[in-house]
Amino acid sequence: MEYPTCIDRQQELTTLRERFSRRGAEFIVVYGKRRIGKSTLLQKFMEDTDGIYFFCRIESQKEMFERFSSQIAEEMGIEYLKGAPFTTWDSLLDFFIEKKTNNFAIVFDEFPYMVSANPALPSIFQDYWDRKIKKTNLKIIICGSSISMMESLLGYKSPLYGRRTAQINVCQMDFKNSCKFLENYSFEEKITIYSICGGTPAYLIEFDGTPIQRCIEDKIFRKDAFMYNEVPFLLREELKEPRIYFSILNAISIGKTTLSEIINHTGYEKGIITKYLSVLSDLKLVNRMISITESAKSRKSIYVLHDNFFVFWFRYIFNNMEMIEKNLSSQLVKSIMERNNEICSRVFGKICIEFLLMKKPFEFTRIGSWWYRGDEIDIVALNDITKEILFCECKYTNRMLDTDVYLNLVDKAGSVKWGGLGRKETYCLISRSGFTKRMKKLAAEDNALLFDLNDLELEFIVGNGEVSKPDSDDRSAYISSDTDRHL
Repeated sequence: MEYPTCIDRQQELTTLRERFSRRGAEFIVVYGKRRIGKSTLLQKFMEDTDGIYFFCRIESQKEMFERFSSQIAEEMGIEYLKGAPFTTWDSLLDFFIEKKTNNFAIVFDEFPYMVSANPALPSIFQDYWDRKIKKTNLKIIICGSSISMMESLLGYKSPLYGRRTAQINVCQMDFKNSCKFLENYSFEEKITIYSICGGTPAYLIEFDGTPIQRCIEDKIFRKDAFMYNEVPFLLREELKEPRIYFSILNAISIGKTTLSEIINHTGYEKGIITKYLSVLSDLKLVNRMISITESAKSRKSIYVLHDNFFVFWFRYIFNNMEMIEKNLSSQLVKSIMERNNEICSRVFGKICIEFLLMKKPFEFTRIGSWWYRGDEIDIVALNDITKEILFCECKYTNRMLDTDVYLNLVDKAGSVKWGGLGRKETYCLISRSGFTKRMKKLAAEDNALLFDLNDLELEFIVGNGEVSKPDSDDRSAYISSDTDRHL
């Protein structure tokens, strides 16, 4: 499978600003899971944009109109709306169509709550877009956290199908940008925290500089902590009957990654598992992976959890709830931290892929993992045009890597059927603990690439100059306002 390079919020912000600067109407969809920073992105965009930002709540339509009217009255200086609020969507939309001739943005954050108050709203928006709005300079932006609901609202069966002019999927941050939240931790500690939290800003900010073990105890393993109940909350929001989904996600988290392994572990029939895996893939909770040299239609696939925190939650919370309920969290966290290398090893490959995409020994057209008949290579990167290929093993262990790892990599590379006899091969090892003198000598003879944590830290933290460290206000700014809503 190819790993996309995640982006910082600057690209999303630039997209919104570019769309706003154009003449003509826009209908922009912003979506992504909760606590990822969507609301903050939109609020940042609105700071220097002519427009109005509506935050939608779970409330009646009457209450919503009264609140919106009061906000318009206050921000736009139209006092009569305080005593005579809008009572229909027609009147509210007509108000903006008549009042605004220049570029003007109207943001509806948590749009699905509006639809729950009035299920006819997609049809109303369709009618207004087709008849009136698309002839204006209004920029309509709708945002939602429920991926399943947003996709149903915009799917081919929805009245809004085909109306969007742009969409922005607000993804998790990559490791490089996640490190900006963790300035008070060492580089190895940053790897540990990222391995637990992934690139979700609201999770990262819970690690406030105090020792990692204490943060895990207080912010994840306490029954009143939002991260303790986060995964069930997210799944119940997206899925009507999460029981089977929980079984599948738990199976994958403990290493049952092939279809047959998932079926055997859960006890469900193949038809049920494939159906539910399809839903989990659509929701971006599970990734179907194929070996890098296989075609997209290959049946030799495995399934992995997309989110680092989901892996951590299922492995260490879901499967230890009895200990947690008996207030034995401290003992549990201590034993987990003793297996820190195990936690980090699962994610270290992702970090190394990100490192290689920045380092670029040559231009890659594909990068991912390779496996065949029991053999595996952590990372294989290739260029389909120049026939260059890189083979890389990345190890997060306490021992220096010796020549055995390298020679085994060279041996496995011979089984990779790609590029023919004329391919140009590069070998690479990435090690947490460095390399033996014997390995360094062999690497010099073979022109192999060796990287350790110092090399990764230079690339991720220093780069082309010291990465700017956000102050506390900047760190908070990455958190969507929906963070506090469900605490």
